[in-house]
Amino acid sequence: MDNLEELSGVISAVRFVGEEGFQILTVRDAQEQEVTLVAVCQPLNEGESVQARGTWGTHPKFGKQFKADRLITQIPQESKALGAYLASGKVAGIGPKFAARLVAHFGDGLRDVLGDEKALRAVSGIGKKKAVGIAASWNEYQEARDALIFLQGHGLGASRAMSVFRQLGQETIAKVSANPYRTLLKTRGIGFRIADAMAQSLGFELTHRDRLIAGLRHVVDARSASGHTLATSDELASEGAQLLGVDVARMASVVELLLAHEKLISVEGGLVGLPSLVEAERTIATALLARAVHWNGCNQVRVDGELSDGRVLSDEQRQALETCLAYGVAVLTGGPGVGKTTVTEVLAQTLDDAGLELALCAPTGRASRRMSEATGRPASTIHRLLGAGASGFEFNASNPIEADVVIIDEASMVDVPLFLALVVALPDHCRLFIIGDQDQLASVGPGNILRDVIGSGAIPVARLQQIRRQGPGSQITVQAHAVNQGNSPQSVPDSDFEIVEVPEGGDPELVCRVALRVATEDMLARGFDPLYEVQVLTPMHGGPVGTRALNEALRSYHVPGDRGSVTIHGRQWAPGDKIVQTENDYNRDVFNGDLGYVVTADAEEKTVLARFEDREVLFTSDTLGKLQLAYAMTGHKAQGSEFPAVVIPLVRSHWHMLERQWLYTSLTRGKRRVVLVGHPSAIKRAVHHVTGQRRLTSLPLWLR
Repeated sequence: MDNLEELSGVISAVRFVGEEGFQILTVRDAQEQEVTLVAVCQPLNEGESVQARGTWGTHPKFGKQFKADRLITQIPQESKALGAYLASGKVAGIGPKFAARLVAHFGDGLRDVLGDEKALRAVSGIGKKKAVGIAASWNEYQEARDALIFLQGHGLGASRAMSVFRQLGQETIAKVSANPYRTLLKTRGIGFRIADAMAQSLGFELTHRDRLIAGLRHVVDARSASGHTLATSDELASEGAQLLGVDVARMASVVELLLAHEKLISVEGGLVGLPSLVEAERTIATALLARAVHWNGCNQVRVDGELSDGRVLSDEQRQALETCLAYGVAVLTGGPGVGKTTVTEVLAQTLDDAGLELALCAPTGRASRRMSEATGRPASTIHRLLGAGASGFEFNASNPIEADVVIIDEASMVDVPLFLALVVALPDHCRLFIIGDQDQLASVGPGNILRDVIGSGAIPVARLQQIRRQGPGSQITVQAHAVNQGNSPQSVPDSDFEIVEVPEGGDPELVCRVALRVATEDMLARGFDPLYEVQVLTPMHGGPVGTRALNEALRSYHVPGDRGSVTIHGRQWAPGDKIVQTENDYNRDVFNGDLGYVVTADAEEKTVLARFEDREVLFTSDTLGKLQLAYAMTGHKAQGSEFPAVVIPLVRSHWHMLERQWLYTSLTRGKRRVVLVGHPSAIKRAVHHVTGQRRLTSLPLWLR
């Protein structure tokens, strides 16, 4: 905040107006110099005076510009300037003609009467209807301006202030002043810390009851976001006290208050959680236990243990298949290269031959397509299987899906809410097979479904442990297993796995440059297409070796000189750009994690046409925000996908994100080549640092 600077001036040109209030302006400052101002705020017009606070920066294409964090407008006092201001169309009903009449009639007193319909009717040509309209428009504009000044004056940035005003409207000042905790925390884009900062600015006490409750809820939500569904009462009180700067005893009483009002639920041993998550895990356990019995139709299914192409199952694989077929629910688990895909293929074939209706699904679009390719049968995302729409899921307990068997792959990615939606939508007779690798990254959302189910001992589990792929062309599998067991990976000459070490003294930028060379020139020399077959994976978004920096650098390689690039809403798009969808979009049939490539970008229409495998999708201004560059991605975003070649840069500056599960999962994304690039100490840290498996959940309690 100390680096923020001030900029004051008059808008001489409105160069661009985008969605959600994004604007690019030319401002003439006090020195009569024209500068570029970028802001998210209420609509602005030429002639308006502005005061902005923000930072100077240099855009790679548009040069020096001032990016405003806060911005307020100043309404001119002098009649001539005010007339020009009104003539710009700021107030509905006033154009150049009427602005001139108003100035001529009221002079410097014009500003005082713009909201007075009776005074306005004294002007020639302004009747009652027009006077009412002008006064109402002026008063609405004043209310908006006052609200934005109020919000920004108490610490909100310009974009957030605009968002809050859009949601609260004319009552913004009254509602926020009365209680920012109850008001702001219900608005999109505002979390506890922002609401708390505004409350402190407004003079709310540190021990205000609503502050303590909101702070504790924030702690609970933060734990859920980290994957937990439970916490101890002492942990919540301690973390809440640290967050709010109050004593632990006071926060312990708040925990008791939320328990008494059933905003938290007590499980056992001092463990508490959100009722929605705890009850969800209880329901999941009930559904699984009801199916964890021998299947009556098992003897009617003939197990050949042989695929149509002549492949024969090993004894271990055959035993796994028989375990699955014997029960109404079972888990098939194992690491890379042990034959899970083969067993899944035979399982689906066997059940299909028995005349059963199968539904195959996975958490992501790419994972479901891989499942379909492996089994030769249709597969979908879990969301599509359940008929997800704007109002929820079409299929549920009252309207179950039509299937005799559901097989779900990549189950480690599935969180509690989604798994709950799946199990309650199963008809009573439907069998469920859960497939996944419990050592891969857990779900982004709350819960640890796959690991909890396997660890419970209550659900049949078929484990595959024998590595089926060995030799120089299988070192990806071998080294991934080594990492999973806590052993450092080894670079093997003339194999599909390599480690390129960068000296410890080398700065992160050096690792970035080496990774770029490996992902482009080296891969090209080995016969890989750097754009379509190589994926860079990194632990973080920020920093010199994060996704943002790597994407910019890789984009410069693949789209030299901004070839064909256009700017839409402040972002550049160019034909050939590699992109990833970040949210499920059922209207366009694209899903979170789907990779595509820009075909064309139209700045005038504000549209981007992208190709996703075998189909083209048009993105309009309201959906472009769901796309990100994907030359480099995080390991989490790549989970459920496979790529011909993967490059993984690791640096010491990513220290707290370097973790075994992350590295193991990232290694297993590569099919034909994987290259680790980075500091030896960073690689060692990733191998030996284990945190991702530690989630406190209630599912094991209900499965006992």
